[in-house]
Amino acid sequence: MSADDFLSFPPDTLDRDPLRLSIVARGPAWLAVVKPAGLPWAADPWIPRSSDLVREVRRQLRDGKPALARLGIEAFHGIVGPDLVASGLVLCATTDAEGARLANALGSAQVELTYRFVTMGRPTETEIVCDLPIAPHAMEPRMLVSHTTGKKTVTRFALEQRFRGYAVWTATTTFDRLHQIRLHAAESGLPIMGESRYAKVAPVMLSEIKRDYRPSPRKPEEPIYGELALHLGRIVFPGADGKPVTLEAPLPKGFGVLLKRFAEHLAI
Repeated sequence: MSADDFLSFPPDTLDRDPLRLSIVARGPAWLAVVKPAGLPWAADPWIPRSSDLVREVRRQLRDGKPALARLGIEAFHGIVGPDLVASGLVLCATTDAEGARLANALGSAQVELTYRFVTMGRPTETEIVCDLPIAPHAMEPRMLVSHTTGKKTVTRFALEQRFRGYAVWTATTTFDRLHQIRLHAAESGLPIMGESRYAKVAPVMLSEIKRDYRPSPRKPEEPIYGELALHLGRIVFPGADGKPVTLEAPLPKGFGVLLKRFAEHLAI
């Protein structure tokens, strides 16, 4: 790939400002980008938006945008990605045939997703498997556990690193239910930092973890990472030749800073 491989969006489409999303990986008929927290890659049933990544690229295709033709994008199908409020990889197909193939692979549990997240507390376990079935709430904008109408789903949690009062976990699944990781984490006693829908866990301030913290007299303190601390960092899916393809993406800058501050001030 060249340094010019990116998807670009004019102001007031996906963001108020012009936006470029670098293409971090490409195959014969697919590509992957990394979205920041808060950027919609597909429609959210409870947070209506005038556009999202998939709809905007499709509009550009209808308008005949030359940059998409140069990238060999014939069609655009969003296959899998993180929730609106999380960050991470978004896998997309660039032909109709590949879109159907990858959608079938996802529905057949052939796509593995691995997230990293931060939670508060001192974990007593290092591995947790949550297989609670989940369904949309009938009245509220959230998912819930339902043994009558819920769909089967399984999430495997593994402790990655301990700090004083906090921990970093991975969550791996071959399912892609809406809000699955967030709900399963909360039900497993691992509420994610920055979560407001399935738990109430405020983002951490530097003053809360640094003993000699001195506030600035000129501006109020802001969280080290003010977003939901959940990142889809790894996707493994079958290529057209049957061989597994692995995509990986680093943490957002602020998320990385958060872990760095934990290591500096809360190391065990």
